[in-house]
Amino acid sequence: MENKYKSMILMFLIGILIMAGACSFLQSPAPKPDPEVVETPGPEVTVPETVQPIPGVETLDVTKYNIEPTITVWIADKGYIDRMLLEKYLEGVVAREMHNDWPIEALAAQAITSRTLTLHAMEAGTIMRLHNADVSTAKEELQAYAPELVNDNVREAVRRTRGEVLTYAGGLINAIYSSCNGQIAATKEESFPEEIPTPTPYFQPITDQCFQYAPEKEKSWTVKIPGAEVAAAVGYSGNPKDIRILEKGPSGRILYIGAGDKKVHGSDFRKKVGYDRLRSTLITEMNYDGDSFIFKGMGWGNGVGLCQWGAYTFAQEGHKAEDIVKTYYVGTEVTKLWQ
Repeated sequence: MENKYKSMILMFLIGILIMAGACSFLQSPAPKPDPEVVETPGPEVTVPETVQPIPGVETLDVTKYNIEPTITVWIADKGYIDRMLLEKYLEGVVAREMHNDWPIEALAAQAITSRTLTLHAMEAGTIMRLHNADVSTAKEELQAYAPELVNDNVREAVRRTRGEVLTYAGGLINAIYSSCNGQIAATKEESFPEEIPTPTPYFQPITDQCFQYAPEKEKSWTVKIPGAEVAAAVGYSGNPKDIRILEKGPSGRILYIGAGDKKVHGSDFRKKVGYDRLRSTLITEMNYDGDSFIFKGMGWGNGVGLCQWGAYTFAQEGHKAEDIVKTYYVGTEVTKLWQ
């Protein structure tokens, strides 16, 4: 049974990484933070009294990582493989995935998250299958990478969290993250309903205050999409005016959209119309004017796991990196692998 799960993970992980990376790079913090009052659902976050092993997820063999590994890195923009220590690689990731002048605790939270996602990809062998390397510097394949942006802030954040990863009941988690979750995190069913074959109890619809510093374009947005294009995306040949959001998930994101006997997952719909166009599936309003649909929504990205702007806000409030990541990945523990 475990072999079956492992093969499924290998098949789907590439798609997950592409979807996880399909949001813009972070913008500078809003110059004058003025929190926007937006009503969000009040979900119940399920925190089990006893964390149980996840079916299909193996216990991490920590003995493999007693010593910091040297990894092979596919330098995507130049087309060659380099070798370096994992922590050195991680510096370049953190420097590109977050602004290098952000609070240390936010950068440290990103370091723990990115280190975990790196090892998860290595264990699954995803990039090895693509490029015969452990990791890739292409954002659409794993995580962005820019060693030229590394500064003392980034080095300190990586050093402070050296060897730390997130585990759930002893298993390494799939530490997907996004830019701005719209002040409420997504569940697997909302953002990766078919791509992740195993349960993810650590993805819960927790709330945060990411709008306090996020750029306006990530807080709320409006996009107009021709009705014919929306109909094509859901596979409906009738009148586009029939198309509705059929079901929403725990965080308020689209689970299904369609009409008649045709429906698609909200995450698939977003992929078809364009990630940078429909910035998230946290849609607050959908109207048809006879020609086009007008979507109003909040946030940017898949909304799963760590919210980078939420981490920024938590850090500004004085929260520590380990507490920040454990907030976003419910029921997890920070595990130290190498010294």
